[in-house]
Amino acid sequence: MNKMKHCFISKDNAERNLFRMRIRHCGPLNSNKIIYYIAENNKNLGFFAMYRYWLEYLYFADVCGYIPVINVGSEFSYADMEKVNETRNPFEYYFNQPALIGVKSAKMSRNVINADIVHRQMVELIFTGKYCNYKANKRYMNAMGYIVKKYMRFNQSTWEYISMGMNQLNIDKGKILGVHIRGTDFRASYNNHPVYITEEECFKEIDVLLYKKPYTRIFVATDDSRILKRFVEKYERRICYYDDIIRSDKNQSVAFSKNSRKNHKYLLGLEVIRDMYTLSVCSGLVAGVSQVAICAHINKLARGEHYEDIKIIDKGLNDNSHIFMRHS
Repeated sequence: MNKMKHCFISKDNAERNLFRMRIRHCGPLNSNKIIYYIAENNKNLGFFAMYRYWLEYLYFADVCGYIPVINVGSEFSYADMEKVNETRNPFEYYFNQPALIGVKSAKMSRNVINADIVHRQMVELIFTGKYCNYKANKRYMNAMGYIVKKYMRFNQSTWEYISMGMNQLNIDKGKILGVHIRGTDFRASYNNHPVYITEEECFKEIDVLLYKKPYTRIFVATDDSRILKRFVEKYERRICYYDDIIRSDKNQSVAFSKNSRKNHKYLLGLEVIRDMYTLSVCSGLVAGVSQVAICAHINKLARGEHYEDIKIIDKGLNDNSHIFMRHS
């Protein structure tokens, strides 16, 4: 597959460069490598929509034999005004760089190719047949699991935060059913977003599994305080969840919320990462179609594990004229 890189790169006319890949010479470093510089900065994406973008760019780099470096800009919804963990790169708030090359080194390298949206879209199209960020089949999931295992590593502070949270909930004790249900902006039925799943629809699937299987507890991850309240009322002491995160009772995404707490944007990302990873270690999963649920499954596959039970409640995507706009 590394032969592909020689076919993709245009040495002369940009019009002949099908994949918009041209080598830039930025300095003397890493002369024997081709650096693939990923600078995605989509301000309208939630955390795990962006996470999947990163995975797809990384897959493209891996196929081509390039060295990936990720630098996310200040417009990303989880970027804070001040440095976090001694960096202004929101990717590095949470993760180590995929390779042993940092942003400064990449910017002074001999051979640099900028990631382009067509690279990511091509990966998605090849695996799923569509440009649809909620589409994820078995081949795609396994491929992205491979990418997570090879490239995506939490930094020390992120892993300590996740581990501490899971220990406090005793996630490794007993057989736990993970549940993810989106509320907030999903209730607003934006075009090309998954149709909202009600609590009752989720309860129905959960009750079937509780009747058939010896699940001792239910871990609930949701961005909506109204939904969490309903779950606690129904399942009482069987429910566990993180009680130190920001949720909302409005039909607007928490991702774009404002709050006076220090490093609010960074903490929003940290909280949803912990939810995703905790879901990935549960024995079973019940969820609507969501980026968090997709990425939890990918992370489970990355560890060579499989859910004993998985039920994704898929009612399709909204098809209307209600276009999503970022609420900030």
